[in-house]
Amino acid sequence: MPTSTDFLKAKDNATQKYEGARHLLNITFPTVKDPKLLLGVIDNLVCSMEHSIEAILIYERLLRMVPIYSENPKSQFNMFRQKSMNRNNISPEYVNLYLELKDILELHKKSPMSFQRGNKFVICNKDYMLKTLSINDIRKYLEQTKEFLDISEKVISKYGQS
Repeated sequence: MPTSTDFLKAKDNATQKYEGARHLLNITFPTVKDPKLLLGVIDNLVCSMEHSIEAILIYERLLRMVPIYSENPKSQFNMFRQKSMNRNNISPEYVNLYLELKDILELHKKSPMSFQRGNKFVICNKDYMLKTLSINDIRKYLEQTKEFLDISEKVISKYGQS
């Protein structure tokens, strides 16, 4: 059974990963100018969302609002989508964001080629269909992730704690 400090740890981990992504994008990237850093930003955003989902689920588990679930991120994501989203009026756009970010990371892992073109990072799949990541795309992802973190903070605090 999770304890009350577990969801706080997960919430702190989510914030820490988000801040890492923000720092990479706003401080490190302009200095180094290597578009491969954009994948690091995306990875941190995915981890941040996963920790945020974990915090919500742990908190709701403490309140016995969700059944026992597995510890792996995929299982937690499915439980979150089934039980927590509707109850907490969380928009499906955040699920789509999470899935899109995961798809980008997966595409990069499986891609035979990726390269830099100007300030953009281009990933090719095995059929050489291109996925281009620009700094503006990543800023949008960062902003949406921050909105999700704010929503998760409200979910946790609306039941009496913060």
